[in-house]
Amino acid sequence: MNKKVTIRDVAELAGVSLGTASKVINNTGNVQIELKDKVNAAIKALQYSPNMIARSLKSSVSKTIAVLLSNLTNPFQMTLAKGIEEVIFEKDYLFIISSTNENPTIERKNLQMFYEQRVDGIILCSTGHVNEEIISLAERNIPIVLVDRPISHLPVNIVADDNFIGMEKLVTYLYELGHKEIGVVHGDLNTIHGRIRHKAVLQSLVKYGLSTRHQYIGDFTYKGGQNAVDYFLSTTNVPTAIITSNNNMTAGVLKACQNYKITIPEQLTVVSFGELEYEWDLIVPKVTSVVQSPREIGKKAATILLEQLKNGGHHQNIQIFIEPEIVIGNSSSPLH
Repeated sequence: MNKKVTIRDVAELAGVSLGTASKVINNTGNVQIELKDKVNAAIKALQYSPNMIARSLKSSVSKTIAVLLSNLTNPFQMTLAKGIEEVIFEKDYLFIISSTNENPTIERKNLQMFYEQRVDGIILCSTGHVNEEIISLAERNIPIVLVDRPISHLPVNIVADDNFIGMEKLVTYLYELGHKEIGVVHGDLNTIHGRIRHKAVLQSLVKYGLSTRHQYIGDFTYKGGQNAVDYFLSTTNVPTAIITSNNNMTAGVLKACQNYKITIPEQLTVVSFGELEYEWDLIVPKVTSVVQSPREIGKKAATILLEQLKNGGHHQNIQIFIEPEIVIGNSSSPLH
């Protein structure tokens, strides 16, 4: 059986962007005549039939919401999905859920599949590398809400924690405790929230005149947290405190400290962006952390999406950033 031809195939053969191909197929927007001719030639060559695209969405409601997250094994993401589920099931919607595994190619493929299957709307935790495709869907009046990872310049709705303020609060807290040598375990800088948290912590360290020499990229992984401790202990002026950019890395930091027989907080203060959840609740000490709101994010995102569908899919330009709070545990203490 021949593979079904998609709009992406048309765009690639014509040598144009997905957005340009969409405009020609849907007869929307302004496209240069030579590009339009290339797209039409590709449509003819591939025998592409646009019978599964959004022009039929106006008269066909699937009562289905697509949810595309980054990692379905992450407790934060699953709690977010639960919040979405609680809202949309009350309105008799179903949802299909998938993950990108932080892979833009997978994200692109899923978005195309959602589009062709005529889902009513999409809730998306994006890799940040498929902005053109997201814009193309929005231009076709498909409601989209970005969650957790804000891309502010896109014409879609956003619900997320305020990552910048959260990291600022952690640095301020350690500064007020008297710590000057602070180790920072950063997340994956290829992700949106990884970059935001990285920028926030460095700016805050500079603001308070604190050392920026102790930086380690832990890629949001448990192993990354463990490796960060190995690295910090090998440096001069070993940090008296560590900030981690997510709970996976925090758990790795605590395990490494246990292996080195480093007592917390007597010998080292540890603070985290994100609580240690589920099985990590049993870990002692309880870690001082910025508390995120995944369930609230999921519920607000679903509510906004359903309201947009109620209004015919028209873009609302809503951006909600939830300010996180610090919950003080017993992993932190003033510098002695």
